Amino acid sequence: MSWIITGREAGPADPYIGNVSLLLHGDGTNGSTTIVDSSPSPKTVTAVGNAQISTAIVDPFGRVDAGVVELGPNGYATAPAGSSFSFGTDDFTIETWVYRVTADSNNNAIWSNGGSQSGSFGFYILNNRLRADFYLGAAFNGSSTLGLNQWYHIAFTRKGDTFRWFLNGTVDHQSTPGPQNNTLNLCELGRVWQGTTNQLIYIDDFRITKGIARYTANFTPPTAPFPDF
Repeated sequence: MSWIITGREAGPADPYIGNVSLLLHGDGTNGSTTIVDSSPSPKTVTAVGNAQISTAIVDPFGRVDAGVVELGPNGYATAPAGSSFSFGTDDFTIETWVYRVTADSNNNAIWSNGGSQSGSFGFYILNNRLRADFYLGAAFNGSSTLGLNQWYHIAFTRKGDTFRWFLNGTVDHQSTPGPQNNTLNLCELGRVWQGTTNQLIYIDDFRITKGIARYTANFTPPTAPFPDF
């Protein structure tokens, strides 16, 4: 196994780094609207509304003042549309750490890749549980309740026609609903179906891996930020 040394710490290199479409560590100074993409092909991430870097809470790895991404109640972030965010029927992994301050019976939006039209999908927290759905297609609901004011590692994966939710490394949902074709190519954090409101939510170490289902069974959540190489 190869190891890397970054400005954060030493750790194992990512064998799938070439498949990473987006990697947001959320590091930065409080109030900054510069959200850096550390993927192999960096994209310009735009903070909209009151989206920003925040040091109001400690990150998932216990680093004080490292910075996390703050989204909502009327702020979200976008990356340029492109093939990096259109998965078709291929495998993928989308994962992040999430921290909620306020519960919302409607949704706490996390990510989506399109508006209210066929070929898009997104995921969010609905009634305190994880939910992902393809617009006019299948929906995937987690079984565990998420509380407030604590970090959770969440991952949504596709392997073949099987979709899985993982919560803190444990399978929280698994189903095989048949082909679900994702054809849209937007990238929006903190907004689902292009709605403009959302409860306050923090995310950290958001990563999209296209073409690879990193997790197909229970795993140990990361204990350090994802490697850049």
